[in-house]
Amino acid sequence: MDKKILVLISLFPLAILGIAVFVFGSRENKAVVQKTAGSKIAVAVSSKSVGNIPYDAGHLIETFSIKNVGDKNLEVANMTTSCMCTKAYLKQGTVKSDEFGMKGMTAPSSWKGIIKPGETAEVVMDFDPQYHGPQGVGPVTRTLSFETNDPDKPYVEVGFNGTVTK
Repeated sequence: MDKKILVLISLFPLAILGIAVFVFGSRENKAVVQKTAGSKIAVAVSSKSVGNIPYDAGHLIETFSIKNVGDKNLEVANMTTSCMCTKAYLKQGTVKSDEFGMKGMTAPSSWKGIIKPGETAEVVMDFDPQYHGPQGVGPVTRTLSFETNDPDKPYVEVGFNGTVTK
């Protein structure tokens, strides 16, 4: 058999292994949230109608209050938005988490927010009405979803609707 063919055959598995390590090794891990008896989330308002959103007035910031009404720590993780025009983060007092974006367009994160029993935090949506350009005026609905360790509400969704106007 030709030496070139033997070399190619022996290098092929190494190339496949190298590609696999590069592709799978460079991904961040998604946070794992285990259901915990005693963790309980309360969401004050889950949907808002914001009316007109002026195109040239800057970002629209909408906050949604969440509270841990249980007796164990509440974990919040894997925050995603419905569009790249919207970023999301968790705010506890003056402490702000990293910003998260649209699922599939933002790398998974192992980040978890911890809300102690009786404490309140805010999930914040930061919407850029200019993201889609001048053709992006009109009705919009944007959502933010996240996971919790509350056995009764492992998946929570909040959001707003309005009309981008020029």
